[in-house]
Amino acid sequence: MTQSSDKVRLRILEAAAQRFTQFGYNKTTMVEVAQDCGMSAANLYRYFENKLDIGAKLACNCLRIKRERMQAVVLQRERSAAERLQDVVLQGLDHTYEQWSGSPRMNEMISAICDARMDIVDEHEQGEHQLLVELLEDGNARGEFQISDIDATATAIASATSSFNMPLLMSLYSLETLHQQAKSVVRLMLNGLLSNQSSTAREVPSPSSHPFRIINS
Repeated sequence: MTQSSDKVRLRILEAAAQRFTQFGYNKTTMVEVAQDCGMSAANLYRYFENKLDIGAKLACNCLRIKRERMQAVVLQRERSAAERLQDVVLQGLDHTYEQWSGSPRMNEMISAICDARMDIVDEHEQGEHQLLVELLEDGNARGEFQISDIDATATAIASATSSFNMPLLMSLYSLETLHQQAKSVVRLMLNGLLSNQSSTAREVPSPSSHPFRIINS
């Protein structure tokens, strides 16, 4: 695709995103998006097959940026793995909040994508899973963690923190409140894992100040 075509596609995506935000995904038509771009509907269909195709591209772009933010934290290997684990959760939360807290109508697009294009969701979740695996493996290599089943542990962490990646919840709480909740969940998760070591394991006040060991039973 030529650079000119790329610019047209970007203009279409920007116009569609604005319409989805203002009027909702369900009420937006391809004709309206085309009009906003100063082109005919027939011309619009040269770039996107349908409205779902546009929504899917917007979702892919959003999720890609989220993974890149999380990956940047994972790659900060001068920091402890425990500290990075908390920040990975917070980066995911921050991105989700920035994208969706002020755009409740965009939830219609999310619902449509989840109904018709679960492959996009699955691919994103697999990408996040691999980032967690990479982080936990690094913690093992440093002697900071002792994880017998890294894959299962990464899955458990994703499940425990999944609510902080749900766009539907972003408009219900302030970012400060969500941060407090996310940090509490991470601390609780780590304290629960620490308690498996022995009955005398100390509470971990924060991931940044204590290394921890994960022992899967």
